[in-house]
Amino acid sequence: MAERANLVFHNKEIDGTGMKRLISRLIDHFGMGYTSHILYQLKTLGFHQATTTSISLGIEDLLTIPSKGWLVQDAEQQSFLLEKHYYYGAVHAVEKLRQSVEIWYATSEYLKQEMNSNFRITDPSNPVYLMSF
Repeated sequence: MAERANLVFHNKEIDGTGMKRLISRLIDHFGMGYTSHILYQLKTLGFHQATTTSISLGIEDLLTIPSKGWLVQDAEQQSFLLEKHYYYGAVHAVEKLRQSVEIWYATSEYLKQEMNSNFRITDPSNPVYLMSF
C-alpha cells in the first residue's frame, strides 16, 4: 500500500477517460481489494451528492443541436433509397435491415458526439450532459 506522503490531492471534474486513469492508478498504488473498497465509497458519495443536489431535468435542458434536422433528414433519405432498392429486388431483406440499422446507428452516434461537444462548450452543467456521460 502506498504511503500517505506520496498521495496527491486533485479537485476537478473527471470524465470517463479520467476515471479509467484514476482507477488504474488506484490499482497500482493500493491493489485490487482496497481499490474496490475506495470505488464503492466513491459511488456512495456520488449517489449521496446527486440526491442532495437534486439534479433534475427541465424542458429547457433538452436542447438540440442546429445540425440535427439535416442529419435526420439525410438518414431518412438514405432509408428511403434503401427501401426503393429493396422494393425493386436489388437488396435482400436481411441486407436492408443491416444497412438500415447501420444508417440510424451512425446518425445516432454522430448526434451524440455533436451534442457532447455542444454541451461541453455551451453549458457543461446541463443536467442532460451531466447524466449522460
